[in-house]
Amino acid sequence: MVSIADRIERARRQIELGRVAITRQKEMVERHRADGRDTRPAEDLLSVLERTQKVFERDLADLERGHQRRLR
Repeated sequence: MVSIADRIERARRQIELGRVAITRQKEMVERHRADGRDTRPAEDLLSVLERTQKVFERDLADLERGHQRRLR
């Protein structure tokens, strides 16, 4: 069985990976724009990454709140 602490750590790692992916995708959008290319596909993916990141961040906050309640 996976402990809550392990789940929290895994969520933190996923969030960090998400931040890196979002930064890279933003850079790609800008490169496409600078090259005069259609940015819509890159912007669409960026939007998905950002929405997914928010879900992961909310989940982490929920895990941390639950963990704090258990420690009391």
